[in-house]
Amino acid sequence: MAFYAILFAMLTILVLAIIVEYIMFVFPTMQNYKREMNHEGEFAAAMIDQEYLADFCSQVKDLYNNTPEEVRADQSGDAYIGEIIPLLDERFADAREVLKAAREHAHMENVFLSFFDEENERLVMILDGNVKEKAFLPGQWISRENGDIDSPDVIDRIQSSDWFMPVGYGKVSGWTATNYLAINDANGNFLGYMVMTVRINDLADQVGTFIKIYVPVMIIMLAIVTIIGVKFVRKEFTGPINGLAQAAREYTSLGKLDVRDDTNVFSKLDIKTGNEIEELWDTMVDMEKDVSHALVQIRDATAREERIATELDLAKSIQLAALPTSFINNEKIEIFARMTPAKEVGGDFYDFFMIDDDHLAMVIADVSGKGVPAALFMMISKTLIKNRALQGGKPSEILKFTNDSLIEDNINDMFVTIWIGILDTNTGIVTASSAGHEYPFYTDLDGEYQMLQDPHGVVCGAIDGLEYEDYTFRLPVGGRIFVYTDGVAEAQNEAEEMFGIERITDSLNSHRDKDPSELVSLVKNDVDAFAGGKEQFDDITMLSLWYKGC
Repeated sequence: MAFYAILFAMLTILVLAIIVEYIMFVFPTMQNYKREMNHEGEFAAAMIDQEYLADFCSQVKDLYNNTPEEVRADQSGDAYIGEIIPLLDERFADAREVLKAAREHAHMENVFLSFFDEENERLVMILDGNVKEKAFLPGQWISRENGDIDSPDVIDRIQSSDWFMPVGYGKVSGWTATNYLAINDANGNFLGYMVMTVRINDLADQVGTFIKIYVPVMIIMLAIVTIIGVKFVRKEFTGPINGLAQAAREYTSLGKLDVRDDTNVFSKLDIKTGNEIEELWDTMVDMEKDVSHALVQIRDATAREERIATELDLAKSIQLAALPTSFINNEKIEIFARMTPAKEVGGDFYDFFMIDDDHLAMVIADVSGKGVPAALFMMISKTLIKNRALQGGKPSEILKFTNDSLIEDNINDMFVTIWIGILDTNTGIVTASSAGHEYPFYTDLDGEYQMLQDPHGVVCGAIDGLEYEDYTFRLPVGGRIFVYTDGVAEAQNEAEEMFGIERITDSLNSHRDKDPSELVSLVKNDVDAFAGGKEQFDDITMLSLWYKGC
């Protein structure tokens, strides 16, 4: 590892030196090339009759743009050449001579004026200063298929930089750099790009020579420094560190049950280096004692947590077992309910039972808090409600009895929200009362679900001596009731948005013709789809009733 570290450091120095050489030599040289090429391009453009140049650029663009693609695609075909020939007058020859003179004077590979056809990715010629046998005619073009052209993004980058030019290599020309200079008329209107290609073989040769000399010298120095450095590091650092590593492997190989407060692995080493490694060894000795002690404590704590987890699982099983699972489905009514607990044991519950042959009690409730206390409070609340309801009476009387009974021994200041409704299966009349629970939904004559903003009493278990208010509504034949706990409305997605009442309404009405069991499942699916992958943080409980009529 020491060898690789030193080798990496030396290679890094080598690379940095090459980068510095590039910045101090190649970068300024490319700036000079570009500055000279810009001067030559500006001078050449200025030497051409400006009125003619603007008019000629316009003619070439019109010729290219107005010629059908099937004609200009064959840029050497007679049809396209026939369109170009009328442009080749004496003034064109004079303008081309200016570019030829600029190319020869600046020793450039080529210089030409062009514009870019972005749709077909073509660089279209206006004036080409190349030798006659290689020159393009106005309107002919270079594309990726017949040459190497730069994209508009690269052209923009070249023009905005004072040094950057794409570099290429050809078998004939060798290394070349290409520059683009925007040419405008006297009014500042863009005419085209002056494209200039210059050979940079001298620069490439100088860089190559530098690398040929510099790299071997650096490699020799690298080898010498690496050998010396490895020997020194091995003596002063890696030897003691290897001892620590071996002790660490021995310590980590111990099983959890093998670790004791008096475990002695690091302290048996004897490291006297007088540097940070000795301090590290002292720290490791202290750490061994602390970790060993902590592992013993963790082992004991883990055993306790496993017992608690077992008790929580048992509490959840008891809680779910207390909920009715045999649902009513006869000629008058069909009812279904489901409670989906969160990760921890919660306090949601539902219940339904026949008080007599003609009256069905429906209950849904949500206990404050989590864990075993909430589950026990839920069991007590459920038992109180059912026992009192079977004795007869109004829902408000049942809630009053439940509230007074819970307050007697409520040492943990817990409370429960409750909605209870009693349905007369002969008339469809529902008498209900709420102790701070969520608003119920029911369907109107058109079968549309709507929320019933019923009178809200205070939660049970909070204040002694409360009175609760009854209210009634009639379900038409085929009418439905949907009640739920706040885990439905308050389900959140990754953006921490809540499912909310509006989405509950939309979900119910989109599945309003489904029977109760299907409705509950579909609403739960909509909640899960909204929440995405976010973990459920509260119990979700729903109860649905379908009144078929007497």
